[in-house]
Amino acid sequence: MDKKKHDSKQEPTVAPSMNGHDPLEEEATAKEVEAGDYTSVTKLFLDRTPED
Repeated sequence: MDKKKHDSKQEPTVAPSMNGHDPLEEEATAKEVEAGDYTSVTKLFLDRTPED
């Protein structure tokens, strides 16, 4: 079996933050949209009262 080697040149990734600016939430530029280099995102907010 072939095992994948860890690519030491890979950039580290960061989990999205619940506070502050999140670079993963930046809008795609017109150039990125034109090239198809973007991801459509849908956000779901669950609003609950203390009785729920």
